[in-house]
Amino acid sequence: MSYLVLARKYRPQTFDEVYAQDHITQILKNTIELDRTAQAYLFTGPRGVGKTSLARIFAKSLNCLNGGPTVTPCNKCTNCVEITEGTSSDVIEIDGASNTGVDDIRDLQRELMYSPSNSNFKIYIIDEVHMLSKSAFNALLKTLEEPPKNVIFIFATTEPHKVLPTIISRCQRFDFKRIPIPAIVKQLRHIMQKEEIEVSEEALFLIAKKADGSMRDALSLMDQIIAYGKEKISTEDVLSIFGIVHTDIYNSILNLIRKKDAKNILKHLHSILEKGNDIQEFINGFLDHLRNILLLKMGLEVPEISDADRKLMQNLSENFSENELLYLITLLMKAKSDIKNSANPIIIAEMTFVKLSKISEITSVEKILSSLSAIPEKGNISPTQNKEIPQMKRSAGPVKTEKKQAVTTSHLPEKIKVESLTEKILKDNFETILKKLRKESTFLSTFLANCKIEKISDNYVQYSTSNGTHFKRLTAGKNKISQIFSEHFNLKISVDFVYLEKPKEKTIVNPTLDQIKAESPELADFIEIMEAEVKTKT
Repeated sequence: MSYLVLARKYRPQTFDEVYAQDHITQILKNTIELDRTAQAYLFTGPRGVGKTSLARIFAKSLNCLNGGPTVTPCNKCTNCVEITEGTSSDVIEIDGASNTGVDDIRDLQRELMYSPSNSNFKIYIIDEVHMLSKSAFNALLKTLEEPPKNVIFIFATTEPHKVLPTIISRCQRFDFKRIPIPAIVKQLRHIMQKEEIEVSEEALFLIAKKADGSMRDALSLMDQIIAYGKEKISTEDVLSIFGIVHTDIYNSILNLIRKKDAKNILKHLHSILEKGNDIQEFINGFLDHLRNILLLKMGLEVPEISDADRKLMQNLSENFSENELLYLITLLMKAKSDIKNSANPIIIAEMTFVKLSKISEITSVEKILSSLSAIPEKGNISPTQNKEIPQMKRSAGPVKTEKKQAVTTSHLPEKIKVESLTEKILKDNFETILKKLRKESTFLSTFLANCKIEKISDNYVQYSTSNGTHFKRLTAGKNKISQIFSEHFNLKISVDFVYLEKPKEKTIVNPTLDQIKAESPELADFIEIMEAEVKTKT
């Protein structure tokens, strides 16, 4: 077979070619230069991030015939070539999934008695080591603690929690990271330039996102697209081949939710299902989209989205409060669970999306409780209020209610007009302002309620907090807070925040009676009545 898949063709061959794992490659380079090589290593992390590739590179660095051990293996000598091809007699790769028994480990131990034939070290790379049986692990314990001279073990696994703690404690453990989307896009772009294949930037981004942090998966997906038979790959090709729903569809559905247009939302849903898209995958994609919008609304960085989508999604986030986005996410998560256990998944999906269109009609529990607490008690209803309370009519048919009129629920005005801001005016209106802010963000409302006024002038107020997390969130949302203040008082008001560390509590080593009296008069009186003495614990 002459064709070599991209994942093998562009497999890293040196430390510098390993992507997004600098925290590991630097340590391995230093161990080689300082001659501090350990007897066992454990490489853990998601699939396709470079665990076995780095194990091979490390083996080549230790056994290279041109200056080895070296941090720059030549990749040309006999040892380097054999390790790359997987044919070296001194670097043995073992699949843990197919060699799980204690007998396999005992065979390996017998081989350890033989010295390396043409290398500095005899190296065993055991992939998916978590698949070994408990008895096989126990057989390895003594060997790992005191291995023969010039023998090194490198274990790789995607599930380190399944490896015995006694094995992990005898290894140097390195945790590999998922490769960031921008890094995958950069590498794919570089490879496509070498392959002389034109791919749109958005298509690269979609592939990188679908790869879910795995460079190997990204290259496998790219191989599949190239096999589609085109030298120019578009976004539409990627969407069609992998059944990905474009973000424009999700944005369109969100706009329809805001318009309460259930009819067209269902048309979108049916169109997606008719194209053969899996309903669970579609909901997963929508959940991911809503999560990104929520994070953007909270002022957080979201590297998983492209620059082209970021601005559009930020604008879209202004149409929903944090609570509304959380409600949408909760409904979809419940739908996922229900669909999994249902014989009629389409009906559940349809009803869920109809519910999503009714979001603006849903009243929060807090608002309902607030309204109930504002209704006057029986016997204290004024004639005017009495007229405003809806009355029940008796009839032969079903009981109907007259159209409800607004009931005054607060003595505080919704809006007032002031010429200048004072502390009294602010305190009198603070609860109303918090209620308005709660509609936009429950977090900001709660954090602001725990702040103290530091400074106040005609159109400026500064609050202080001693909580670092609250300070960061309030500072990020101060424009929204200032807007609510300004609208309520009909005056341009600027709200700012300052972080004050909590003062250290002073401890009285030998308190006097006067000091106790200042802190607790009742305790001081008790001491005097009992003619007791004040003593401190030592």
